[in-house]
Amino acid sequence: MDTQDKQIASEGNGLSEDELIAVKKIFAGLLLTNKNLSLYPHGHTICMNSMKQFYTLLATFLQKGKNLKFDIERDRILSRGEVISSGLPEEGTMHFSLFRDGIRWLEFKDGIEQREINEVLLIINRYTKLASEPEGDIVTAFWEARFPHVEYEVAEFSWGGDMETSCGASDIISGKADGMQLREKDLGRQEPLSDPVIDQASLMISQQEKITLQEMIKREEDADPTFYLDALLDSLLQHREKENFNLILEVLFEEFTASLKNRDFTVPLKILQGLQYVFEICESDMPWTGPSIKDFLMNASGNEALSPLKEIWKDIDPADAVVLGETFKLLKPNAIHTFVSLLQQPQKPPLRQMLLDSIIFLASQDMGPLESVLNSAEEKLIERIFPVIVNMDGKQSLRYLMKLAHHNSAHVRHEAVKGIIKRDPDRLKDIFSLIDDKDDSIRRLLLKQMGQSRDPAIEELLLSYLKKMKSGKGNSGHVISCFSALGKTGSSRSVPFLRETLLRWGWMPGSGRSFQRRGAAMALLALEISEADQVLRRAARSLYPGLRGLVKKVMLESQQGGAR
Repeated sequence: MDTQDKQIASEGNGLSEDELIAVKKIFAGLLLTNKNLSLYPHGHTICMNSMKQFYTLLATFLQKGKNLKFDIERDRILSRGEVISSGLPEEGTMHFSLFRDGIRWLEFKDGIEQREINEVLLIINRYTKLASEPEGDIVTAFWEARFPHVEYEVAEFSWGGDMETSCGASDIISGKADGMQLREKDLGRQEPLSDPVIDQASLMISQQEKITLQEMIKREEDADPTFYLDALLDSLLQHREKENFNLILEVLFEEFTASLKNRDFTVPLKILQGLQYVFEICESDMPWTGPSIKDFLMNASGNEALSPLKEIWKDIDPADAVVLGETFKLLKPNAIHTFVSLLQQPQKPPLRQMLLDSIIFLASQDMGPLESVLNSAEEKLIERIFPVIVNMDGKQSLRYLMKLAHHNSAHVRHEAVKGIIKRDPDRLKDIFSLIDDKDDSIRRLLLKQMGQSRDPAIEELLLSYLKKMKSGKGNSGHVISCFSALGKTGSSRSVPFLRETLLRWGWMPGSGRSFQRRGAAMALLALEISEADQVLRRAARSLYPGLRGLVKKVMLESQQGGAR
């Protein structure tokens, strides 16, 4: 079948809708791989992964029983009559580079291996841009490689002539085995050339050339090492198809994780800032980009993507805290899982504070990840995270502090009460039951806070608590502290209860009644109201020496305390 017949047959058997999508995705992978090969050294992880992904796309298509053939025209590329890519025939574009070097169609066959496709990709990349003095072309490189699963046709034309007029149908030469044999035969008839004599003087460089070379090296050293990211991010704005857009995101994701491992922390920040910009630009006219970018951020915030940080965290320079902090705050709240694990490692204060600030910032958007960590965290970890909970805004953090106020650990309960007092002192009444906590420091913390101001709600709770307490029962120090707190927070409504406690059965001795009377006298003195003073004066004139002595002692201690 001649070339024209092949073209007609190819166009007659068009692509199905699914095949067209698959072929466009494969071609997008070819473009993206070619771009990566231009930006990175060929052995770079990004390049290797791009070539692997392209091979996977291609091999999956070929395994379905049909070869993949691209027809090359000056301003577009087709497959079975369907336009796969088009654009102006400009230097550096894929279609122009292949057409310029004479490739008229390129076909991949089932059975192609990764090594073979890698060489195809490297050849196309090598000759995409035409050098001023070319040392070869795609056709020659293909012919020398002798690919077993790649076929092509070439149009012969004179260099510098009109491509369109000099490439007639009769000039088509097959890129299959018979064409290669003909060219081998022609080359075999050529006379061997002797090596030219090398002029040693021509190998020497002048002083001016040395200066120029040094300037070139300096420019290379001073160049922005992340310039290639701009090209990738710009590509996101140029590609209007979801498949191509997502392929570029995959490359950026690989670069994100690799740069963390290499401690090049400016790269993740630049990627996240760039994606934020792309999202804002594309949100209205390309709404599907939003979910794609959000998926990227969710994956970038996951444990797997951030895992390199766990390996290098102990060696990170505190000077990197600023750029890391900016990066972390652009992630999603699920990154909190990783940040909490980093908190448990030894680190210098700037890094620790940066982690705490980042967790606070992300948890303010969604408390869920932090709450899931706290639900299963050990006591020491909870203690490390307390600054986060206490300094967060919102009802969720206060709700969680209320929960931790009943934790099994006394230290956790103590810190939770402190946090509640700091966030919302009015919530004391909600944790009043801790007045009977088995830990003395928690009881004292509560009572101290209760005595900070006059509060009818707290007064009512303390009155009820003391009335229910049986005479002579309980810890004497605790009981006296409760009376003291009542005097500082109470009002005239407490006087009747305090009068009865102090004066009733004043003649009857007993250690239990003694510390309750002492507490009542201290409370009356702390009320600083006339009704309370009248009760104290009456007690000071009592017929019972024990009662008189108790009141005088309490008043003397108060005066001495005030003098100090």
